[in-house]
Amino acid sequence: MTMLSVWHALIYIGDGAVLLPGALLLLAWLLASPATRRVGWWWLAAVLLVSGDVALSKVWYMVSGWHPAGWNFIGLSGHAALSFLFWPSVAALVTGRHQTGLRVVAVGLGAALALAISISSWVLRDHSLSEVVLGALWGTVVATVFLALTWRRLVQAPLASSWMIASMLLLMFLAVGHEFPSERVLGWIALRVSGHAAIDRRPNPGPQAQLPKMEADGRQTGLPIAHAHPASNDSVNGAHQE
Repeated sequence: MTMLSVWHALIYIGDGAVLLPGALLLLAWLLASPATRRVGWWWLAAVLLVSGDVALSKVWYMVSGWHPAGWNFIGLSGHAALSFLFWPSVAALVTGRHQTGLRVVAVGLGAALALAISISSWVLRDHSLSEVVLGALWGTVVATVFLALTWRRLVQAPLASSWMIASMLLLMFLAVGHEFPSERVLGWIALRVSGHAAIDRRPNPGPQAQLPKMEADGRQTGLPIAHAHPASNDSVNGAHQE
């Protein structure tokens, strides 16, 4: 496995097609038990806050074309923001019954995975550096508040169970490799909100790292195939950026 294929695998793990269904499944597990129901409502608020702000930042650019002067920025990176909310939080929730030291290590590993996903989003040119950094910071802030509110409560009412973990892993397995059509959805919303015939879109943020095409015998031809997460272009129905 090459480093390029690792980057592609990581960016899929941070896609909304994986994280949003995962967040909903986690919400269902939390709300199912009276002992964790309040944590579930906090989790719903955290997910809505992060995903909502990501969406609003992108729709704002599409409608107005405004961005900070000198910045290559069209909205918060959803890959970075959702990853820094989801993975550290899930790590803390599923290790709720364990000692504090193990939970801290688990949260650290979740944050490390989120960082790797964020880096892959920049390396593969799905997002500019400013979009990745600001998205990661926003996801970290919300995750920190969520964990501060739930840390002690989940020690008293742990969430983790074999069924819960198995269902999460199965969902991840089924969702990895798919893309959430956020760009098309937000583009449609921006057109309806603005009433314009077209919306503001950014040209490609840079050369994309592409996987080589493989011949039937397994040899590389040197010809690139379409990038798993291509950068945006000028059409509303263009490529996906989350």
